[in-house]
Amino acid sequence: MRTLRVFLAVAGFVLASAAPVLAEGFALYEWSARGIALGGATVAREPDASTVAYNPALMTKLHGIHIQGGFSAITPDGKMQTTSGGVTQSTSLKPSTWVVPHLYYTQQLSDRWFIGVGEFSRYGLGFEYPHNWPGRQNVYQVKLNSVSINPNIAWKATDSLSLAAGVEAVYVNMDLKKRVVLPNPAWEIDSDIQDANDVGLGFNLAAHYQFNEQWAAGLSYRSQAKVRAWGDVDFNDVNGNIPAPIYNGAVKDGTAHAEVVLPDSVAGGVSFAPIPELSFEAGAVWTRWSTFRSLRIHIPQTIGNPEGISESKKMWDDSWRLNAGVEWKALDWLTLRAGYVWDQSPMTEEYEDYLVPTDGRNIYSVGVGFQYDAWTLDLAYAYIDAKGRSYSADADTHVLDSKAKSTRTDIISMTLGYEF
Repeated sequence: MRTLRVFLAVAGFVLASAAPVLAEGFALYEWSARGIALGGATVAREPDASTVAYNPALMTKLHGIHIQGGFSAITPDGKMQTTSGGVTQSTSLKPSTWVVPHLYYTQQLSDRWFIGVGEFSRYGLGFEYPHNWPGRQNVYQVKLNSVSINPNIAWKATDSLSLAAGVEAVYVNMDLKKRVVLPNPAWEIDSDIQDANDVGLGFNLAAHYQFNEQWAAGLSYRSQAKVRAWGDVDFNDVNGNIPAPIYNGAVKDGTAHAEVVLPDSVAGGVSFAPIPELSFEAGAVWTRWSTFRSLRIHIPQTIGNPEGISESKKMWDDSWRLNAGVEWKALDWLTLRAGYVWDQSPMTEEYEDYLVPTDGRNIYSVGVGFQYDAWTLDLAYAYIDAKGRSYSADADTHVLDSKAKSTRTDIISMTLGYEF
């Protein structure tokens, strides 16, 4: 079990260094280079150790001990065109690159029983506009980190059917920044909610059925996780011109907390391998975003807000993510991969804001895998083409007449693996 202890030590380091990423909704699927290259279509096909995240029931096909680790580097880019007071201007996201790590360990215990543990990120969001951009009263910076530690056990019930179950601890950390304008337009306050964090608990169930040598199907369910994140809120007089009696009565530094239900999801897929070297898979992921009804943050009581509550209604809809991937083992040491994803936005027109400024995404991906003896190296690239979103002005949410445009994200990923 020394290998498992080393894995857990490395996972602790990864947990401390995880970072967020721009996503549709705020769900993440960047769990391995192979998975990214195949568009996440890895629920039914022949697995590697990252199956702990995609479908742990497939661990029954991994003999011996397998360990994998790597990262995905994500670079979002986009512009927001806003119109306010008859003035139209374009604002670009600040350049940034987010790094999302992953780490997996699987071990065969007997002919029928297998265990595995994974570290990966199921949720995340990160972007920043200039502090003085026109939509700053809605949001100008958000960082949502999450890291899941997920041990699983799998049982080979028959030669065709495998089942798995696991528990999940989800660590969440959030920063949220926006501007608040008092009745005098020249009086502007910076609101900075920082380091709001908590650990939520959930579970997962999975199944895989091998119909014959060519056809197989898989199903994976991940439960909700409730987090009650506590952090600090700091306020600052941006222009330094608010009279002290008014400023001291209007804002008060202190603690902030919010309760959020992270959604559950179901992933399914069907794979077809006409020959052992070539496989296809198509699948879907359904996410229950309707649990995200509002973002209700408790802050210190102030003048104009005696209840000490800052609430933003979300009222998101459940959404679908459709994917397909093809994998070809061209040589004993070389595997080629490609994938496609259509990702539906959960945000509704009635309650839209700048938290996720897209209206659905197309994702195109390619990848390559190398094998040398017991070592594997997977590389992947994905291009996310996000559909622009048009906004109508809303005084309650501080959204302006605006349009998200030129929104794209580039992802590169690497995973290194070893089989004992």
